[in-house]
Amino acid sequence: MAGSGSSAKGKAGQAKQKQKYQNTFAFKSDKYSSKQAEINELPVQGLCKHCLDIIQWRKRMGQYKPLTVPKKCVSCSQKTVREAYHILCNACAGKDNVCAKCQKPEEIMPNTAGKTPAEILLDKQNEERLLSLMTERQRRSYMRKLERGDDEGASKISERITGKGDDDDDDFEFSDEDFEDDE
Repeated sequence: MAGSGSSAKGKAGQAKQKQKYQNTFAFKSDKYSSKQAEINELPVQGLCKHCLDIIQWRKRMGQYKPLTVPKKCVSCSQKTVREAYHILCNACAGKDNVCAKCQKPEEIMPNTAGKTPAEILLDKQNEERLLSLMTERQRRSYMRKLERGDDEGASKISERITGKGDDDDDDFEFSDEDFEDDE
């Protein structure tokens, strides 16, 4: 087909018209709707970044329609798909390490609604309490390990502080050889 523009039959060379009316304000869904609040609280999991953005846009614009009954998984042919717009169940998507919506082997984003606000508040209070019990050196070490993603190292420090570990309060281990030189 020669030329750009419309793909409709008989309009090969014509360009599309611009939008007649421009939106003056962004769409906001009804904040008093109980159905919309219910939809916003549904977890979104097992998706790549692109599909996650699509689902979040649908929720934001009021276009999301949740499933009422489970759908059939295209991989295992069982009725185990419980999330709307997914075509794979969580087990198959996790096993194949692919997106549950588009089936592309891309990086899967973490679960968006894993905890309730009360659980988040409780975790934050526990961490603040833990940080208040630490010395400055331990606190800096703990925060550095969290930033680097070393959860195992951070958990060792927190266990040492809460008394679950066998070590004392200090970060060093001395042997008898260290004290023999002073005599």
